[in-house]
Order: sequence, then structure tokens, then C-alpha cells
Amino acid sequence: MRLCFYYKIGGKSMGKRELLIIVAFVVVGTVVYQVTAPPSTGTRSFSLGEIFNSARREMRGNPGRATVTHTETLDVPATIHELRVLRVSHDVQVVGEARDTIEYAFAVTSTGPDDTVANEYATRTVLTRDEVGTTLILRAQYPAEASQTATLIIKVPARLVARVDNATGVTISGVSGAHIEAARGEITMSQIAGAVTGTHQDGRLTVSAARSVKVRLTRTRSRFEDVSGGLTLDLRDGDSTILRSAGLLEIDETRQELTITEHQGPVTVRGSDGRVTVTGPSRAVTIDVRRTEVEVALTRGVPVTVINTDQTVRLILRGAPAFTLNAATSDGAIQAADVHLTPETGRSDTRLTHVFGAPGGPSVTIRNTRGNIVIRKGA
Repeated sequence: MRLCFYYKIGGKSMGKRELLIIVAFVVVGTVVYQVTAPPSTGTRSFSLGEIFNSARREMRGNPGRATVTHTETLDVPATIHELRVLRVSHDVQVVGEARDTIEYAFAVTSTGPDDTVANEYATRTVLTRDEVGTTLILRAQYPAEASQTATLIIKVPARLVARVDNATGVTISGVSGAHIEAARGEITMSQIAGAVTGTHQDGRLTVSAARSVKVRLTRTRSRFEDVSGGLTLDLRDGDSTILRSAGLLEIDETRQELTITEHQGPVTVRGSDGRVTVTGPSRAVTIDVRRTEVEVALTRGVPVTVINTDQTVRLILRGAPAFTLNAATSDGAIQAADVHLTPETGRSDTRLTHVFGAPGGPSVTIRNTRGNIVIRKGA
């Protein structure tokens, strides 16, 4: 089997022969430098082996590696209400406690030409402190040499709002508010007394026991539970679950797999190209979408409005909810045999109206275009 190697330089392909020519130039240049360089003050003599060792070290880059953990305790003035963490690249953990100081462990891993120099680079990587108004900023400062990654475990007064920017992997708990900006990876926020806000993409987000949530998510698998004061979600290309939450729920979605279960408050969903499932709502539900599979499972009579195109709308009846149904579809069908009802079929429209339970119940209105409507009983 013949192996071929190609590299791209200036938009043109470079093959094995050109690569060998470049390597030869590097070796020749190293030899010329060693021959013509001023004599060393030490006792080491010139050798061809040392020339190749030097060239090999250059090609290997920075093989050294070291980790240093910096620890510190900081006083927090009463005027400070927010902590902001900047430029810590991985695994930031913020824990709110009944305390008046900030205590952190800042672990830095650095590369270098050898382990000793890598340890020096890691030692030179520090967290700097800056106060701007009511915000305390902790910013990581890295040396220009080699490359460093850092993690942070920080304990803070529970009264603070915690904000973390541009980190992959964040855990925040026990604080008065939390904000993530341009976060990635695994994000977990719990026991937040106030609002959770921010942006996230490419990973998982879990929020539990928060007062409220307002976030924008892209390619995120998210879960929200026990949020007491409402959620505002902008969702793109992912899947989300909202469970046992309350307050006003407003969602804009695109290509989202969305599941809402036992939400105690009004629900509004707008968007396209996905799937929306609402189970056991307690207040009014409004769904205005396009090309989206929709399923609403009623355990009680609540006002429902669904507008959709090009995909099926399912209304599932669990128990005996009382409501008045007004359903119509253009260029589609209504399937209601499971509840022993026959729709009225016109030239291009199909309609079904019916009172379930006692008269005077809330209205359930469904409109679909080029899609079916299914009404059936559920377990």
C-alpha cells in the first residue's frame, strides 16, 4: 500500500518530496549556525548528535508539563453584589455559602520546553482582582509562552450574583443569581435564589430550583425543573425539558425537541421545525408554529390555541377534562374515531366542533394547514 502525504502552503499542495527538501534546509541551516556561531563559554564541544538533538527539540515543541494550584482568601466589601470570572477556560465551580470572604483554588496546567519551565509558566499564571462599581472581577492572566489551561473552585458569599464568561464546564450553586456568557459543555446551576440568565451552546444545561430563567441556547440539551417565577427561552437546534415549573413560560424555538410537563402557569410557544409536547397544563396554552409536530395532553379543561402547518397536531384526553373543541384543517384530515366523533368534510376543509363534559368549559381551538388533527384518549 502506498502512502502519500500532502500539505497546504499558499493554497497549493505540497507532497513528500517538497517536505523532505524543507527538512534538509532545516538541518543544513542548523549545521551552518552551529559551525559559525561564537564559541561557547562552557566545556561542551560541537557534535553532529547535538545538532540533531537540537533540531528534534525544535520539532517537538513544548513536551514539558506541570500543574500548580494557587489558593487565596479575599475580603469582600459589603458594596460588592456581583462576582465576575473571566478567562478561566475550563471547569469553573462557584459555591455560595454563609460567609463574608471569597476563597478559591485556581489550578493551572502549562506546557513548556521541559517540566521545570512549564512549572514556572504555571506559577506565573494568576488571578487578578479588580473592583468596578458593585462588581468584583477575577481575571486570569497567562504568560505568552507555551499554552495553559485553568480550572477554578471558588467559595463565595451566598448574597452575590455569580457571572462566568467563556468557560467550558460551569457549576454554580447557592448564590442569589447566576449568569453564563458564551458557555459551552456541561453547565449545572442549582439553588439559585434569583434569576438565571445567559447564553450557551454545544453541550448540556441543567437548571433546578431557581427563581426565574432567561437564556438563549444553541445545540444544547437542556433541562429546567422547579423554577418558580417563570422562564423565557430562545432555543435553537437541541432538545429541552421543562418539568414542575411555574410562572409565565415563553419560548421561541427552531428545530427543537421540546417537552413541557405539569407547568403551573401560562404557556406560549412560537417557532418552526421541531416537536412540541405539553402535558398536564394548568393554565392557558398558546402554540403558534410551522412544520412542527404538536401534542397537547389535557388532564383538566384549560384554554388551548394551536396554529400549525405541514405536521400533525394531537390532542390527548386523559381522564374527563371539560372543554369546547373547535378544530379545523385545510388539505388535511381530522381523526376522532377514538372519541366516537365524525368530522364534517368539505371541499378542502375538515371541521369538528364538540362539547366535552359540561357546557361552558374553556375553548380548545386548533387550526392546521396541510396537516392532520388527531383527537384521542390517553392513559
